[in-house]
Amino acid sequence: MYQIQNSRPFRHFAKNLFLIGNVYVQRKKAKEDVDNWLQRMRKSIIRMNLTYSDIDLLKLKIENLIDWERKYAKFFKPEDKEMLELKNQTLALEQELRKEREEKYMVISENNEKITQLTGSLNSLKSKANHLIMEKAKRHHRLKALEQKIREKVDVHKYYHS
Repeated sequence: MYQIQNSRPFRHFAKNLFLIGNVYVQRKKAKEDVDNWLQRMRKSIIRMNLTYSDIDLLKLKIENLIDWERKYAKFFKPEDKEMLELKNQTLALEQELRKEREEKYMVISENNEKITQLTGSLNSLKSKANHLIMEKAKRHHRLKALEQKIREKVDVHKYYHS
C-alpha cells in the first residue's frame, strides 16, 4: 500500500500549496486594504479634509499590494533555463556535501576506534608497568630482609679477624 503522507512529492506539493495559499490571502488583504483606503479618501475629498499623511499611507499600502502581487506571480512564472541550471547545480552541491559528510563521519568513526584501541593498549601497558614496579619493590624488600638475616647470623668481626 502506498502511503501518501510519506511521499516526498506530496510533501512538496503540500508545502507549495500552503505557501501559495498564504500569499494569496495576504495579497487579497492588501488589495482590500487599498480599496478601503481609496474609498475613505474619496469620502475625505468630498468633505475636504484630505491630508498628506493620507496620501503617504495610500502609497505604502499600494507598495505593499505590489509586493504581494510579485510574490504571488513568482509561483506561476515558468522556469527558465538559468533557473533550472541553478537548481541542478544546487542539487549537485547538496549531493557532494552529503558525500563529504559521510566520508568525514567514516574518518571520525575510524579515528575514534583507533583512539579506543590505543587507549586500551596504553591502559594495558600502564597496568603491566605498575605490576612490574610492584614486583621489583617486593623483590627489593625480600633482598633487604635476606641481607639483614645474613648480617645477623654472620659476625663480620669474627669472619675478618680470624
